Amino acid sequence: MKFDRTKEIQKTLPTAPIWQWSATEVALGIRYKAISSTEATKSVLERIKKVNPKINAIINLMEQKALAQAKQADDLIAQGIILSSLHGVPVTIKDNVDVKGERNTNGGVFKDRICEGDSTIATNFNTAGCVTLGMTNLPEFAIRWFSENPLFGRTLNPWNDELTPGGSSGGAAAAVTSGMCFIGHGNDIGGSIRYPAYACGCVGLRPTWGRIPQFDPSSPGGRTFASEFFSIEGPLARCVNDIRLGLEVLSRGSIYDQVWVPAPLSYDDSKNNKRIALVTHINGMKIDPSVKENLTKTAKWLQEDGYIVEEIELPEFEIAAEVWGKILVAEKTSVIGHYVYDYGSKDVIQAWEGMIKGAPGAKDMKEYMLAIAKRDELRRVYNEILDAYPVVMLPVSGTEPFKHGDDLKGDRYCQEVLLPAQIPLLALVCLNYPSMSVPTGIKDGNIPQGVQLFASDYRADLCMQVAEDIERHAKMPFRFEE
Repeated sequence: MKFDRTKEIQKTLPTAPIWQWSATEVALGIRYKAISSTEATKSVLERIKKVNPKINAIINLMEQKALAQAKQADDLIAQGIILSSLHGVPVTIKDNVDVKGERNTNGGVFKDRICEGDSTIATNFNTAGCVTLGMTNLPEFAIRWFSENPLFGRTLNPWNDELTPGGSSGGAAAAVTSGMCFIGHGNDIGGSIRYPAYACGCVGLRPTWGRIPQFDPSSPGGRTFASEFFSIEGPLARCVNDIRLGLEVLSRGSIYDQVWVPAPLSYDDSKNNKRIALVTHINGMKIDPSVKENLTKTAKWLQEDGYIVEEIELPEFEIAAEVWGKILVAEKTSVIGHYVYDYGSKDVIQAWEGMIKGAPGAKDMKEYMLAIAKRDELRRVYNEILDAYPVVMLPVSGTEPFKHGDDLKGDRYCQEVLLPAQIPLLALVCLNYPSMSVPTGIKDGNIPQGVQLFASDYRADLCMQVAEDIERHAKMPFRFEE
């Protein structure tokens, strides 16, 4: 006789509206028929209609497609077919990857581009039985830490109208935090997953290169070095286990990405790590007292859990951020720079110029190749650090979240305040270790706080183990008010 766990599972599920649940809870409820995918989708759609007109996180709502996908997910459940650990769970996709039949505007720049096929992101969500609710907002060309553009407007931070939701995956972070989706897709070439997660108070993971396959039919040409190794897809969510499930689904392989790596998602030693390095000082940047205090508080939580936390200095970490500029900015100015001037607004042009002056690209091939060699040298140094300390905890940014438009305050502000504050984001793109932003609380009722974790290649599982312990202490609230 087959044992029906439905009643048992129902007792464990929240009594709150479904849109407030975690992706883990929604998936469990669907699997055991306590709820349907259609019910979950309708609950989130109602939430979107209430709060998105103000927050402006989802700029292309695919309501009818979402309901059709939810019905398909329910029909499969009725047949006893479960496609993945996120079967039937509503998600969002950032508006800079392809979804068949929809626009991929890249922040409103290519407003007339209709996609003829699915990206690897959309494909992996589809084959996992997820429900795609719509596309989320970002800045033009995805090159700002602030999410606004002339076509779709500004995305607000759910906690504070004055603060940026971050960028470039600001729409995804705002949607997740305010209950408009359970998992949001983002990508990160300079902090574009981790910074929005920090600014909005949710979890954001930038995996190792090659972990999640990348391909868009609208861009069939080959990728440059930085596009291939620095630009990484990843999930944002309200809790760490949802990130784990999102990574599992998005990591499914594709023949269209030649650097995809079928690495294990977890290892036998992942629960044995009790050594953490703490970083409260970084050369070349100021760290606000509130950011340091938050790091110290979080370290004490981990010590209470039996972790050995030792403070260290990160050698040449600021140099890694400089190398990021020499490689990435050199490539971007050569390959897409003219698009910024041809199609971009005056704001994105100003932000772009502030960026390239503050983080200049290599001026010639010799400097470019030396930067790549320096990156290799730095990775050897950091491999030794990660051998001694499997997880390193440091700031996401040197300051509390910036206000809207702070990158338009002029070149001097960008060079002396904005870019130095983001050294922890940029350096880890250069080094390419898995890194994640973990929320730790809300200061003064409306300023999200968080820390950043990184580990060795393909060991995001170590970050997530530590992040779950932080999460248990933080008891993070979410912006569920109307």
